[in-house]
Amino acid sequence: MSDWSGAEDEERAVVDAWVDAPVDEVWELWTTPAGLERWWWPMFDDARYEADARVGGWYRFRTASGGVGVQGRYVAVEEGRRLLFSWDWMAAEGERAEQLVEVRLSERDGGTLVRVEQSAPLDEVDDIRDGWQDSLTRLEELADGW
Repeated sequence: MSDWSGAEDEERAVVDAWVDAPVDEVWELWTTPAGLERWWWPMFDDARYEADARVGGWYRFRTASGGVGVQGRYVAVEEGRRLLFSWDWMAAEGERAEQLVEVRLSERDGGTLVRVEQSAPLDEVDDIRDGWQDSLTRLEELADGW
């Protein structure tokens, strides 16, 4: 599962964002429970975050009031540059294929360019892209407020 090979009916949702913060600060926001709490689901008071950002480590984000959660394991971790992790919606019903998410960080124009790619069935790509755009907008807004 360390590569991007997937089923023929899968595509990748790709979203880019520019965050007005150094790479090391953005990395911390992606890889620690305290960092994730600042931007992932701030609209839910009961959101909980667990993250062990190392190869083979697990993460879990969940909220009872939002009725949603996601979990997976880290497949690749390149400090300050790249995360590759599995993605599994905890509330999803029925049979589903495990998806992969890749997050790349790079210094750009005094800040950090964040690129997120997620494998997805063709009929889910637009929704996934919209979800990542919403999440990354919160990340950008957090850094803008510093």
